[in-house]
Formats: sequence, structure tokens, C-alpha cells
Amino acid sequence: MAYESLSHLYRRDEHQWRAEHERRRTSPMTRHLNFILQEYGRTQTYPAFYCYTEELALLQEAIGRDFTALLGHIAHVPTAGIDQFLHTCLVQEILATNAIEGVHSTKREIRAAMETAPADRLRMRLGGVVNKYTRILQGEEVALGTPADLRALFDTFIADEIRRADPANLPDGSLFRKGSVDIVSPSQKTIHRGSYPEEKIVRDMEQALALLHEEQMPLLYRIAIFHYLFGYIHPFYDGNGRMSRFITTYLLAREFHPTVALQLSLLIKKRRKGYYKLFAETTSSLNCGDMTPFIIGTLHFVHEAIDYTAEVLAERLQRYRKYHDIVVADVNDKTMRGVYDVLLQASVFSDVGATVSEIARTLDKTETTIYAKLKHIPEAHIYQNRTSRPYHYMLRTEPFDEGNAHK
Repeated sequence: MAYESLSHLYRRDEHQWRAEHERRRTSPMTRHLNFILQEYGRTQTYPAFYCYTEELALLQEAIGRDFTALLGHIAHVPTAGIDQFLHTCLVQEILATNAIEGVHSTKREIRAAMETAPADRLRMRLGGVVNKYTRILQGEEVALGTPADLRALFDTFIADEIRRADPANLPDGSLFRKGSVDIVSPSQKTIHRGSYPEEKIVRDMEQALALLHEEQMPLLYRIAIFHYLFGYIHPFYDGNGRMSRFITTYLLAREFHPTVALQLSLLIKKRRKGYYKLFAETTSSLNCGDMTPFIIGTLHFVHEAIDYTAEVLAERLQRYRKYHDIVVADVNDKTMRGVYDVLLQASVFSDVGATVSEIARTLDKTETTIYAKLKHIPEAHIYQNRTSRPYHYMLRTEPFDEGNAHK
């Protein structure tokens, strides 16, 4: 049976709500957390807790099973293809996390930052954001041990974007904001007030980080709890949502695979109403500090990300194999066969194609060699994307569907 939130139960039966709250609070299957929650405008506070339930156990089982299946698909994707797919996912993730906050960005400017050297990238719009997300793909570690680490992440990740938009929204405290901040509804009604003053922000964040690193709790639960608490504390004037989603993406990439983690903001954007409802219900005084529904909701997001990624990769793998048999397998020249293969991977797994340097790196050839091979590919077989430099190339698959291609 699905786990019912206490706030939902209250609206149905107040007497049962009181009894159920007491049952959950005192259950041996309940984990009590060192954090106090308070709804805006209410005097009552509640210690946070969650319950170990059958629903959570089954969700974890399904996540593990389906992730194993996903790894099987990933193992069959060629190296260039998985790199191209990851870079496409990265662009979509940044677009989505910005769009959730009403921040306009384009694929072209994100791609431009991605294709710029890291030292020069930081001078560009979205340079810091792209830099941090790219490092997720490279497996680099992000320090998340102390409040000072979070401020350092803010400074390198998103401070430049906020400075460009409104310098007044940069943090003015020793680590976080000095002033109060309200989260308001579309009608400008205050629905939550972040922790205040800064001393409390620091204390609350220390408690949240301690929970994130509490190894006696399941990791996915910790990730969900920290994601919620970061939004609850709201340590900065601006950028909190993008920060918390980046941290969650980073943690999921380390636990699972970047292909899964880079679906997070896309799914949140798609399910935005339900996502914000989870936050509101968890904070509600009628919920009495029960974080179980938020954890369940987060695990559903993770499960959906895994299943979606598996479905997409399975479909693209099928397409890749089809055209590989038709187009690539019969090319006699080994280097040309490799070029055709990388171009096919770019067509199937990327939304922009592969650059000459990427093709050369994949095949361990010089760029001069690749340019020479590209010149010998019929124009009908190759698409050149000139929207930005360096140019990108991919195989046109339509002629081969028609059965009139000549390799």
C-alpha cells in the first residue's frame, strides 16, 4: 500500500492523523534526524524523521535491478557514442536547470563554453556552470564537507551568473547571506522563509551536511534529505535551486552513472508541479516533520531517470546496429571505416555531430588524415553543422534507408 503523507491524512481524518503521527514517531522502524522543521507563519516546530517502509524497500530493489539492465546497454555503446550522448545530456541538463529558475540559455552558448579551454571558459557566460558539470563527466571530486565548501562551490559554479544578472543577489555574509529571504508563490504570497540569521544558516547547514555523510543511513535517502534541506535552508539570495540540483546530480553520478544523473533537471522540469508540491507538503506543519514522502518521491525520480535512459539507449543502439550493418561493415579501407563509424555514432547519439578533432582523437589519427578522408565521403552521406566553430559532422542515414547509397 502506498505511503500516505500525514498532511493528506489530516484532511481526511484528524483523529486518525494524530494517532498515525504518534505511531510513526514511536515506531522502531523510524529514523529520527537531527534537524527541526517549521512551516512559515506557524509557531509549532517538528523534529524531522523518516520511516523504513516496504514501499521504499521495493523501490530500492527496482532501482538496483533496472540500473543493472541499464549498465548492460551502456556496455554495448561504442566509446565515441557514449561520450557524444553524455555531452548531449549535459547540454539538456543545463538548459533545464536554468529554465526551472526562469533563466534563459541556449544550446549554442552552452556548446560554445563546452568547446572552449577551461581557463578561457570561465570568462564566458555559463562558463562556471559548464566547467562544473563537465567535471562530473570527468569523475572529479567536489568537496561537500563543510559550509565553507558550499560557499567555495557557489563561487566557482554560479556566482558569475548571479553577478551578471544582479550583483545585489551575491552573498553578503561571511559564507552565506546576511539578510532574510522569502520564497513566494506566483501571487507573491510568502510560502517559506529560509533559515536566518547567518549564524543559524551555518548551524543548519552543518546539520544537513552531517546527515549527508551519515553512513548508517542509505545513500539515496541521504541524497534526498540533503536536497530538501538545502532548499529549506536557502543559504543564498539566488542560485539555491541550481546549486541543490547540481549537488544532487553530482552525487547520483558517483553512485550510478552520469547518463542517469544528467536526466535530473529534465525530469524535475517535466514534473515541476509535483516536485514543488513535495517540498510544500514536507514543510507543512500538518506533516509533522515526516520526510518519508519526500524520500519516496526522490527515489521515483531516480527510478524514472534510469528507465528513461535505458529506453533511449536501447532505441539508439538498435538504430546504430542497423546502420552499422548497412553502411560501415562493407567499407574496405580501415581508417575510412572508422570515420564512417564515428560519423554514424555522432548521428545516432549526438544532437550536433562530432568535430574533426574528436574523430581524430577517437581513431588515434591526425586531423589532416581525417580531413582527407572526409573529402572522399559523398556529400549525400555527410552532414556538416556550421552553426558554430569548430564545425561538426555526422552521417546522413536517410540515403541508406532508400537503398540508393554508394559507399
